[in-house]
Amino acid sequence: MPLNHELVTKAVTSLIEHTRKKHESEESTNLLANSVESMHLIITLKKVSHKMRHKPYRIPLRNCLYDDSSSVCLLIKKFDEDHVEKLKNLGFPVIKQIVAINELKTKYSSFESKRDLMNSHDLFLTDDRMVHSLPKALGGKFYLTKKIPAPVNLRAKNLRHEVGKALKCTYYRAARGSCNAVRIGTTDMPVERLVDNVEDTLAGLVRHIPKNWDNIQTVGIKASTSLTLPIYNSAPSAATIFEDVSANSKAEDEDGDEEMNDAAGASDGTAESAPEGATKKEEKADAKDKKDKNKKNKEKSKKSPLSRKKAKSLVKTHSKKRAEAASA
Repeated sequence: MPLNHELVTKAVTSLIEHTRKKHESEESTNLLANSVESMHLIITLKKVSHKMRHKPYRIPLRNCLYDDSSSVCLLIKKFDEDHVEKLKNLGFPVIKQIVAINELKTKYSSFESKRDLMNSHDLFLTDDRMVHSLPKALGGKFYLTKKIPAPVNLRAKNLRHEVGKALKCTYYRAARGSCNAVRIGTTDMPVERLVDNVEDTLAGLVRHIPKNWDNIQTVGIKASTSLTLPIYNSAPSAATIFEDVSANSKAEDEDGDEEMNDAAGASDGTAESAPEGATKKEEKADAKDKKDKNKKNKEKSKKSPLSRKKAKSLVKTHSKKRAEAASA
C-alpha cells in the first residue's frame, strides 16, 4: 500500500482539531449546530466509470462506525410479526425502525415522507432478495444522497452474526463520475481508530477498482464542512514524459532545418527555376488545396457550437456530481 502512515495520522489529527475549533467559535451564535461531523475518504480515479450499480460493495472495518446514538433502519420483504420480533430481540439498539416494502408504497408514498425517512437514519439495511426492487419503491433521492440500502442475508441461521457483520462495515457505492466518497467515521472517534479505518477502507476499495492502484489519481480525507486534505497523489511516469518531449523536439528540429535550408537557397539565388508547365500545375494544385481547406474549416465551424454545448453540459454535470459526493 503506497500510503504514509504518519501523513494519514497528521491529516486526521488536523481535521479533528479544525472542526473542534470551528464549532467552538460558532457555539455562541449557532446553538443548534452539531459538534460531531462525518469523516469521508475521497478517491479520484483516472478513468471515469460509466456503470451504475445498485448493490454497494461491503468493506469490513476494524472499528464500527455506528454506536448506540446512531440510527439504522431495516427494510424487510413483508411484515411478519414473529420475524419482526426476532429481529428486535437480536440485541442491536442501533436498529431503531423496521419497515416492510409494502409500507414504502403506501405509508411512504409521498416525496416528503420518503425524505423524512431518509433524513431520520444514518444507515439503511435491506433483505438481499429485494435489492433490485428498491429503486422504484424508494425513489431517486435515496440514490443521489448515497443512502443506498446495504443488503443483508436475513435467511441466515446465525442472524445476529450476519447483522453484526453488516453494521461493522462501510460501503462503497461506485459513482458514474471520477470522484467517490466513502464514510470512515466521525470526528468524535479516537485518531488511532480513524487511521485504522482509513487503511482498511483503502485496502478494500482497491480490490473493487479496475486496474487497482494504477487507476487511482488522488486520495484525501475530509470532514463534512472542511476542505479535503490529500494523503496520496499519483504522478505520471518520467519515462512517458521524456519520450513525448523528445519526439516533439525532434519533429520541431527537422521542420526548422527544412525552413532554414529553403530560406538559404532563396537568398543565395541557388534555387532551381521550375519549368513554366510545372509552375502552372503547382498553382492549380495550391488553389485546389486552399478550396479543400476552406471547405473543411466551414464544416468545423458548423460543428463547433454543438460540441461546445455538449462539453459545457458534461462539465456542469460532472462538477455537480463531484460536489454532491464531497458533501455526502
